[in-house]
Amino acid sequence: MQLYDTIIDEIIAFRAPKEAAGELKELAFSRDHLWPAAGDRNLVLQSDTAIELGNPANESLSFSIWTENADAVTDNRITLIGPDIPGSEGSQLPFGKIVLIEGNGFNEDNAYDRVREIDLVRFDISLKGYMMRAASRYMREWSRISKSAVKNGFSFSVLGSALIGELKKIDYIKSVEVIFVTSTDKDVALLKPVASQVDKINNAMTKMLEEMSVDCDECEYNDVCDEVSELRSMHKAMKEKEKTGHVYH
Repeated sequence: MQLYDTIIDEIIAFRAPKEAAGELKELAFSRDHLWPAAGDRNLVLQSDTAIELGNPANESLSFSIWTENADAVTDNRITLIGPDIPGSEGSQLPFGKIVLIEGNGFNEDNAYDRVREIDLVRFDISLKGYMMRAASRYMREWSRISKSAVKNGFSFSVLGSALIGELKKIDYIKSVEVIFVTSTDKDVALLKPVASQVDKINNAMTKMLEEMSVDCDECEYNDVCDEVSELRSMHKAMKEKEKTGHVYH
């Protein structure tokens, strides 16, 4: 399936001039990042906070998308546009987090469940001194990093490595690449139309499952399905399965 392939092309187009201008940094990936786990309680109070990422006063977006095209994803690559965590103490940084995944076996039957499974992985990240305060359905993410974590060397290399490692526990995921953007609100905002398109695709899949009898011509996601032909194919397959008594979860 190629649900998100044109979106990946847009992300690459956004990143290319940043890389050409020397504004993109390659960060080290560690297979065993060795950062201590947070344990059962990982509360970072305002008084203990060194840095906030994606505070509501700043631009923020976070999404994960997948492809079956191996050439579109550079495995274990972590890139950063903007300042890293060390040296940014006392800041509220805008925050963009884009996760590109190469996987296999995606089809009309499992695409929706896999989208949900991939999205939930971010809540499995357990890193001492790093607390995701809020993650909204509008693809925003707000996190706090403690003073002690920054003092001990917490960085986007640590966060990216942990995220990649967690995602690769899923058997159908082969490669993972992470892009962080902390440069300016403007840079993060430039990616909002891309995030909006991802959100529309995901919402269209949700509506298909919840309202299989929906009239495509009357659906608010009609324009998205016109642009992404796999969505119409998925809806057709779902309706065929419904006729035969197949139940989706």
